[in-house]
Amino acid sequence: MLNNYENYRINYYMLKNFRFPQSEAPFLLTVMKENVKFEFLIRLKQESEKAIVFGSGAYDATSDLEPPIFQRHKWVKHFKENLIYYNDPTLYHGQINMGWGFGFEDRFYLEEIADILGILLDKASIKRTKTLFYGSSAGGYMSLILGGLLKDSKVLVNNPQTIVWNYYDRHVNAMFSSAHPTLTRDEIIERYAYRLSSIEFYRKINYIPEVIYLQNVASERDLTHHLNPFITGLEQLDEHLFTNNITIRLYSDKKSGHSPLNLEKTVANINEVVQTL
Repeated sequence: MLNNYENYRINYYMLKNFRFPQSEAPFLLTVMKENVKFEFLIRLKQESEKAIVFGSGAYDATSDLEPPIFQRHKWVKHFKENLIYYNDPTLYHGQINMGWGFGFEDRFYLEEIADILGILLDKASIKRTKTLFYGSSAGGYMSLILGGLLKDSKVLVNNPQTIVWNYYDRHVNAMFSSAHPTLTRDEIIERYAYRLSSIEFYRKINYIPEVIYLQNVASERDLTHHLNPFITGLEQLDEHLFTNNITIRLYSDKKSGHSPLNLEKTVANINEVVQTL
């Protein structure tokens, strides 16, 4: 399906001069920056002043599917707002299912994605206060970070990781080996904690975004390894950072487990938050 979209490829330094297509049809945009491809799927609506930015969770790297990964890209028909999907270039570093926007060695891809998103939002005349980041699992983690980088935006996450190294070892270690092969797991965690822990990142940037956190209490590992450490970590941050609200909404669905809410419920939750922008 992605092959049906117009595909634009530009250098990062020409991005501010890029003109959006006049059509409201979705299009692909590849921004080359220092030999790294930052890829986006964009659908613009001239009558909307709001944007929803989607991040992707895990995919099967052993399948025929290859990056760029734009999960939920078929959902465009369910929203009237501007939509931006971003791919995580970390996925290009090896056969890994998740990258969490970590990057490669001393390049933090989420910072670079945020920079490009900021330019795109400005070009579309969309304020940060009118922007919502949504994601689940690894996409949820990236949304938590991007909401901190693009201040005044809102974040909606469903069963996210909040500490990358607390996720399953085989996925985390595979990403570590591909993104920084010269360091051990412990060395990566020690050196790059701010890239791998939402709490450490908020501590570093001295800011906490407004977050709506949807969690299935039937997914025990999410509770013990991500939600609970997130809450206790927030308690350790300076109270002056809490200028925004963090809302935690719990639900129970034993059948779905770690999987996010279904399409209907997810769209309803996104629309509820978008109405507050």
